[in-house]
Amino acid sequence: MFPAKCKLLGRRFSAGRNLKIFGRLHLKGPGKVVLGDNVVIDRLVTPWTYSSEAQITIGSDTYLNGTRFGCKQSISIGRLGIVGDASISDTDFHSTHVDRHSRLASVRTAPVAIEENVWVASAVGILPGTRIGTNSVVGYGAVCAGVYPPNSIIVGNPAKVIKAVPGTQETEN
Repeated sequence: MFPAKCKLLGRRFSAGRNLKIFGRLHLKGPGKVVLGDNVVIDRLVTPWTYSSEAQITIGSDTYLNGTRFGCKQSISIGRLGIVGDASISDTDFHSTHVDRHSRLASVRTAPVAIEENVWVASAVGILPGTRIGTNSVVGYGAVCAGVYPPNSIIVGNPAKVIKAVPGTQETEN
């Protein structure tokens, strides 16, 4: 029913098999939202796009629990993700330059990629240009900016890798 309603409203939305919505999915904007198979939506999830080129891609078997998206270019989450009440944005929305009130002021926009089997806890901020490696865990309240390697536990503001995820090769050596 949800995909049919989106099509009727002209939204660029597609979902794989077995989409489960236990909360609310509120789409907004001209971009595209693509959900894989067996995606679970809990609480209010807001995949909002701000340009027709924007695309939010959520991998199969991913659980979104109150996640907020702001996408002008590209945000992707790999399969088997667990994403809590986090804010993920590929744009700053406003310029950080002194001329920020000018329509010509530059605004940072850079793709965000969260790879497979990543758990992002609540109150996390993921900023433009961030890449989080496979199997990683992002702890409560972390503010992520930059590239984080696979198999990492990431915490803090600014977020830093504090150790390897238990059960990965990094912890076996």
